Amino acid sequence: MLENVTLLLNEYRSTKESLESGLKWLPKNEYAKSKIEVINMVISDLEQLEKQFN
Repeated sequence: MLENVTLLLNEYRSTKESLESGLKWLPKNEYAKSKIEVINMVISDLEQLEKQFN
């Protein structure tokens, strides 16, 4: 289970980086900004879950 959480965490971090780099080109894109906020919440939850397994 820990391995799955770690894989998900890496995927969400990668997605966040992609959205953030896209914002450099389209800084007023509110949709991307809101998605980054959601991704940050998911990352936070996954990090807490990962700590519980460790």
